[in-house]
Amino acid sequence: MPSAVAADRRPATPAATPLRGGVENLPFAVVRLARDGTLRYAGPGAEALTGYDAATLARPRFGLRLVHPEDRRRLTAALRDVGRRGRVAVRLRLVRADGTPQPVDLHLAAAGDVVEGAAFAVDEAAAVPSALPHAALCQAFLEQSPVGVVHLDAEGVVTFENHRARRITGEDDGWLGRRLAEIEGLDGVGKRVRRMLRDGTPFEQPDARYARSDGARLHLRIVGSPIHDPEAGRVGGVLMLLDETAEREHAEALRLRARYDDAEPALRNAALTSPDGLAFLERSVALLGRTAGADRARALLGVDGGPLVSITLWTGRTADLPEPIELDPAAWPALAAGRPVVVGPEGGAEACALLRAAACSGAVLVPFRDDAERVGAFLLERLDADRAWSRAEARALGRLASLFETLWAWTGAEARFRQTVADLEDGLFSFAYDLDGRRRYAFVTPQFEALTGCAADALIGADAPAVEWPDLVHEEDRAAFEAHEAALRAGDPSRLVYRLRRPSDGVVRWLRESATPGRSPSGRPVVGGLVSDVTEQQRAEAALVAAKQAAERASEAKTAFMAMMSHEIRSPLGAVRGFAEMLEEEVREAAAGGTDLPPTIGEFAGIIAENTRRALHLVHHLFDLSRLETGTLDLRRVPVALHPAVERVLLRYRGEAEAKALDLRFVPADGDPVVLGDPDRVEEVVAHLVSNAVKFTEAGGVTVTTAVEGDAVRLVVEDTGIGIAEAYLGRLFEPFTQEDFRLNRAYGGSGLGLAITKRLLDGMGGAIRAESEKGRGSRFEVTFGATGD
Repeated sequence: MPSAVAADRRPATPAATPLRGGVENLPFAVVRLARDGTLRYAGPGAEALTGYDAATLARPRFGLRLVHPEDRRRLTAALRDVGRRGRVAVRLRLVRADGTPQPVDLHLAAAGDVVEGAAFAVDEAAAVPSALPHAALCQAFLEQSPVGVVHLDAEGVVTFENHRARRITGEDDGWLGRRLAEIEGLDGVGKRVRRMLRDGTPFEQPDARYARSDGARLHLRIVGSPIHDPEAGRVGGVLMLLDETAEREHAEALRLRARYDDAEPALRNAALTSPDGLAFLERSVALLGRTAGADRARALLGVDGGPLVSITLWTGRTADLPEPIELDPAAWPALAAGRPVVVGPEGGAEACALLRAAACSGAVLVPFRDDAERVGAFLLERLDADRAWSRAEARALGRLASLFETLWAWTGAEARFRQTVADLEDGLFSFAYDLDGRRRYAFVTPQFEALTGCAADALIGADAPAVEWPDLVHEEDRAAFEAHEAALRAGDPSRLVYRLRRPSDGVVRWLRESATPGRSPSGRPVVGGLVSDVTEQQRAEAALVAAKQAAERASEAKTAFMAMMSHEIRSPLGAVRGFAEMLEEEVREAAAGGTDLPPTIGEFAGIIAENTRRALHLVHHLFDLSRLETGTLDLRRVPVALHPAVERVLLRYRGEAEAKALDLRFVPADGDPVVLGDPDRVEEVVAHLVSNAVKFTEAGGVTVTTAVEGDAVRLVVEDTGIGIAEAYLGRLFEPFTQEDFRLNRAYGGSGLGLAITKRLLDGMGGAIRAESEKGRGSRFEVTFGATGD
């Protein structure tokens, strides 16, 4: 039977279906009904008879809906009678798909636990007369009623439900054709319905609950009334259903909001009275647990994106000590978005794992932040399955957690402030000036008391006497202190170091007071700042000043001594040098004239002359250095032709270079650059650099280069000598310093040449820098001051 509606999938047998065989093509519909009126099977003729297709006719409990509401009682009565008499015939109306009535004669026969029969179409004229003339009007009124209306037959089977009732029970989960006492999810009504049908007792159930198949949980008010037929007696009843879910949820939301509103002042008080952030966290967990009616509450904290770990636990059951839990925040996207999460068994694998770890039936996860970083969550748990968490509770907990975030940040800042103040050596203060211009302190730290010797109770409070602060200031510092006070009264920040005689012990201490005027939240002028004890610093500074003055006097004495000694030594050395040169000349002339002299006489005369020249060179350097340090060396700034000065220096050292087989080269710039400086000192700078290059170069050569760059002239002296160690480059231009201080070193010198060169260039507006690599040579670059024509 490919076109038949086969809601009953069991194979047909001749004993169970005596009317099925051979009737597929007859002009009537073969049907099979359950005892409650549910259509189990409809033959092909049912589609033509009702106008519904096979798929619609196969829907659960659709059979009773085909019957006109006024005739459903006839059908249920016939189904009861067929059980007693075996066969029954009844005339009733079907409601076609287009809404028109279709009268039929229904012949029924009992077949085990089902009823089988045939439905024959009847002419409209032979239709069963309506029970009431205004039946259509009553039907329309019931369908439009804002109250759900359900009709029960004498057995408690639903034979009619209006549109509102179907909306309440669920469009695809209606009660039609079902015994009311057996409807799943409807609690607390079955016993009263049975009593009504048995004894005719009406009832009102104000708190009936219905759990629909789509998960919705409804609060219903149900009023039941029996129906009496004058001929047949009590034939059923009517139930009126009023959905009070929204009203109850609104009332519950108001109660919930009031409860959580009452918790906010308690949370603020906990923040004010908690000594630190951890104590506030513990008190907050307990408060949230009690407010939410939880069995347990935990705070979970994490660091740097790691797992959240339970830190503190509150439990409403003294013997309840669950194991700590760990939570991966990445598995809960809602937490990252800052939304509370209701955790139940239907929430998936992560939710079930959390419930198992927490050993509870339901929970709420409420995230919170610290300084805009998400660091943790509250976990509130209930152990009883019938006390599920609602989303309204989760939202209320989220609002309370937001207040906690603000207060926790405040307690953290307060704790950090107290710790910072405790770690400070300085004293913090705040004061305002009274009408007489005296300080009235509003806040001081313990360090302030220790530094000034003034107790807080003598400074703060309406009854505290005004401290005559200027009387405590040292007499020599009072004028400066009054100027400091005047600046603060004028609204300007001020800082002063002064001496204060502490009233507690009379000891005088140096204090540094830094103060800034401002305004309090009420608009009053206030001054805040800090005070530091700088007694030891003042003493150290005084010692440093004395030491500096002594050093300056010693340096002046040294410089004066050097200048005096240089002058005193140069005079006799000049005479010695003159006689040594004369002796050297006489020895050469005698040898040239044929006089036989011992060979050592000429050697001794040369040694005397050379060492005298070196001594005079050293004295000359010492004299120049002392004049540079005392500022008595006059340096002119006039145009100086650079190339002639360089050529004169090269001519002076060319003989020494040739004696060592060195290549002494000059690569001049185009033209004749002119620099600003002292003519003698410019040539001296070049001489210092060239003499050093020749002295410290044993092979290769020395190259002097000049270049003009804009309005500056650059002089470069490069050599291929022994080079300078990198560690010594930083001290290259300090006086009396040499890379090799050994007495038997290979190269002589006083270590003053480069120091004098640097000071001469500084005085003439020039600069010098050096580059070198040990064993590969050195490069000195001099930049002279602005050029002139």
